[in-house]
Amino acid sequence: MSSDRTTLPAVRVGTAFKARLARYAASQERDVSWVIRKAIEEYLTRHKEVADVQDHDR
Repeated sequence: MSSDRTTLPAVRVGTAFKARLARYAASQERDVSWVIRKAIEEYLTRHKEVADVQDHDR
C-alpha cells in the first residue's frame, strides 16, 4: 500500500514562534505537524478563492 503523503522542506522559525506553536498545538490536543498542515490548507484555500474572484473580474 502506497501513501499519498510526502515531506516538505524544513522551515526555520524563531524559538519564541516555535514555543507558541507548540503551546497552541497542545491546547488543541494535536501534533505541531497537524497544526502546520491545517494552517497551510486554510491559507491555500483562502488564496485560491481570492484568485478565483480576481480571474472573474478580468
